[in-house]
Amino acid sequence: VVGVEERAHRMGRAFVASSSTGPRAASVVGGGWAALGAAHNLTKAGFRVTVIDAAPETGGLAVEVGIKGFWSHYKNIESLLDDEIGLPVRDAYNAFSETAFYSARGLEVVAPVFRDRPRLPAPLGPLVYTLDRFTGLPLGDRLTAFPLTQSLLEFDLDEETYRAYDLVSFAMLCKTAKVSKKLYDTFLAPVLLALLFVPPEELSAAAALSVLKNYVLSHQPDFDVAWPKLPPSAVFKRWQARLEGLGCSFQSSTRVERVTVSGGVITGVDAVAASGEPRRVDSDVVVLATGAAALPKIVQASGLDLSCEGLARVGELTCAPVSAVRIDTGGGPRIDLGHSANVFASGPVAGTFFDVGALMGDAATGRVLEVDWYNATEDLLESTDDELARQALGVLAMASSSSASSALEEGRWSVRAAARVRKAALRWIPGSHLATPQIRPEGAPRGLYVAGDLVRNGPGDFPSHLGARGLSQEKSLVTGLVAGTEAAK
Repeated sequence: VVGVEERAHRMGRAFVASSSTGPRAASVVGGGWAALGAAHNLTKAGFRVTVIDAAPETGGLAVEVGIKGFWSHYKNIESLLDDEIGLPVRDAYNAFSETAFYSARGLEVVAPVFRDRPRLPAPLGPLVYTLDRFTGLPLGDRLTAFPLTQSLLEFDLDEETYRAYDLVSFAMLCKTAKVSKKLYDTFLAPVLLALLFVPPEELSAAAALSVLKNYVLSHQPDFDVAWPKLPPSAVFKRWQARLEGLGCSFQSSTRVERVTVSGGVITGVDAVAASGEPRRVDSDVVVLATGAAALPKIVQASGLDLSCEGLARVGELTCAPVSAVRIDTGGGPRIDLGHSANVFASGPVAGTFFDVGALMGDAATGRVLEVDWYNATEDLLESTDDELARQALGVLAMASSSSASSALEEGRWSVRAAARVRKAALRWIPGSHLATPQIRPEGAPRGLYVAGDLVRNGPGDFPSHLGARGLSQEKSLVTGLVAGTEAAK
């Protein structure tokens, strides 16, 4: 068990030292953690790197679709901030803090800051230190999760076992293990939906266990999360400036249409600027770090789904929809949430809500708030900004019923930003494992790599993800760094 625990916790660092491989060219397609991670290691390896992104600027939307936290096992993000771009973690993120979990019934549990408590062997710390934290989930129900420990220990012992678990839904696994319905409905299902954007009934058991293993069999402090002080764009702008100083170039508002190949070797990419102007970038290496929505389009337009076995099934990948809205209560009543970061679940939808002003210091507590919905319904995706804000106030009422209701009734609020993304993140449905690509897809032309949180999660892929799994910034960054390193070799 100790060996498994150590392996679950072992998050390797993937940054490389500067070197020179000669004047070779690389194109990196995308603009997120994976793309800049690949560009980072390729640039430091001496490549002439061009980052090509369809978005107008690196770092994403004006309102992040799902504010992402910093978990203490995110060692590569820590290295990036502290060592590579000179933005210490303490300046980018708040201190580790409590997080509240809500269901339709109300507050279910407030997770403490585990690192502040005496260290206990895994997984006793989280169990012992939440004994008095659940409001309506009896200890007996919580203990019914222990039969899942066997699955956590065995699911990724080898590729065959992992594939068997991938064909089963997490809901079916819980039913087989006789996990109590109350534990499943009020805690496991909402948490997994918030982490992986898919209801457990539609979630691969292998994918769910991959994420849970990092926490259930990890060291006690790994349950702690810190929330950002800065928007993602602030981190990415600083990172982009660092890369440009090393000679990396960026082409924004440019959509890559296809990868070109000659004689089994990558020759570059064809792209189109927002103006309609065609662009050609000759390259010895191409890293596709676009995410699950754009990847199949590029692969199919390039004919790679027909010529490359490792990309033949990317067209089967599906994506989860997400909506988000950030509101300003202006001169209306403050909405005091009690905790700056919160997780909620309501039917097939789960999400998070935040006091953004308190986290980022750009407004008084209770003035600027954000709600993110994962596995968003059609109603949420089709809502106007004002309709989305009204639904957000309904969510905020879980934690602050009177002030949220007053704000809704008085109409004294405004929308700062809103986002609706129908294909926001990969859905790890049963059977999706073999459809996801490896960093170096089997049968791919020389010079082609894939990076991002959609990269395959299996036990044989550990050198690619270094233990970072699921839909996480750390996994995206790690796979980008590894893709850059492998390409440079």
